[in-house]
Amino acid sequence: MSNASKLPLTFGLSSAIGLRFLMAKSSNRFISFISMTAMFGIAIGITVLLIIMSAMNGFEQQLRDRLLSVVPHGEIIAVNDPIEDWQTVVDDLKQLPGVINGAPVIAVKGLVLHGSHLSGIALDGILPGKEAQVMSSSEYVTEGAWDKLTSGSNNIILGQGLIEKFGFELGDNVSVMIPQKGEKGRLSSPTVANFTLVGRFKFGGQLDALQAYIHLNDARALANVDKGVLGIRFKFDDIFNASDIVRDIGRNVRSYVYLSDWTRKQGHLYNDIKLVQMITYIVLVLVIAVASFNIVSTLVMAVNDKESEIAILLTMGLSQGQVKRIFIVQGMINATLGCILGGVLGTLFSVNLAEIVQFLEQSLSIQVLSGDIYFIDALPSEFQFSDLLVLVSATLGISFIATLYPAANAAKIKPALVLGQ
Repeated sequence: MSNASKLPLTFGLSSAIGLRFLMAKSSNRFISFISMTAMFGIAIGITVLLIIMSAMNGFEQQLRDRLLSVVPHGEIIAVNDPIEDWQTVVDDLKQLPGVINGAPVIAVKGLVLHGSHLSGIALDGILPGKEAQVMSSSEYVTEGAWDKLTSGSNNIILGQGLIEKFGFELGDNVSVMIPQKGEKGRLSSPTVANFTLVGRFKFGGQLDALQAYIHLNDARALANVDKGVLGIRFKFDDIFNASDIVRDIGRNVRSYVYLSDWTRKQGHLYNDIKLVQMITYIVLVLVIAVASFNIVSTLVMAVNDKESEIAILLTMGLSQGQVKRIFIVQGMINATLGCILGGVLGTLFSVNLAEIVQFLEQSLSIQVLSGDIYFIDALPSEFQFSDLLVLVSATLGISFIATLYPAANAAKIKPALVLGQ
């Protein structure tokens, strides 16, 4: 019989004996207890880590598809003189790799006046049609309000936070105090602009308490800009390469401008997500390593418990390699069962995480995420099959390494010494 045909036969024999040892009742119940502990330890570890990874994937997905849909991926801001002929600038920069489109903006800072109350506000003067090509802000605005932002209308769309703070209703007059620059850069007497509230912007987080939209031409008078714009916002095809694309834009703009991208204002959220993901992978290794110690303990005790059986098998012609495979198989069965159980539980919890958290919030009268602080008010989750494969592969790999030491000890048993006792 050739070596190639012997390998499946010997491996099948070792597997059968390993499974027999695992299923057989041991005189030492503690071995069975440690074996079950190892299996459930792996299952719990995979379940918890898969839930955490799915939650981080959900946060990243929300950051990408929600927050960055209303925040410009990149922006150039005029330093001294306004950017003239912005449309030509956008057309030229759209030829650069990664740049999808651009839209003009005149950003003005001010204070909302309502009785004796004041609150800071960021007025973005935009062209609604162009803005929609760069950001999805209109999706979070009350229906029909976006179309009411016309030139000379003095209409305004406020964030939900500002509306609730001052008790505004649609159609109300909104007074905004705008600081003005005087001679030598000093501030002169501010001007007060009056707008009609035509819509509300509900996104979540701090944007609702600061953001407002007006038409680009209405913002010209407030910013004292006769022609041109104060900034251009861009949409990129790869948001995670925004810094490089913005630098490329800076090298191709003739005007004196500041460069900015979303990572400067919102990058801390993405960095936090990546930090938690990195910590999760470290915890993954530690949790699996602890579970693997249980596998080592189980197999070491199993070898001691089965010394006489191993000695008999060796005298019957079983090779040391086959003996090693018996205990490798025994340990890997435990690890595989733990992976299957943990994978099933982790997948079920990850897919239904939002509903589970919502149920707990209602039952315990708590709120995990506040929409007034964060840009979402529900715990997101995005299960990825690749995460499950990584967890299972890492677990099986570490578990396999953990079986090598006790398996090697089993192969070193001397039949003469054991059977002669």
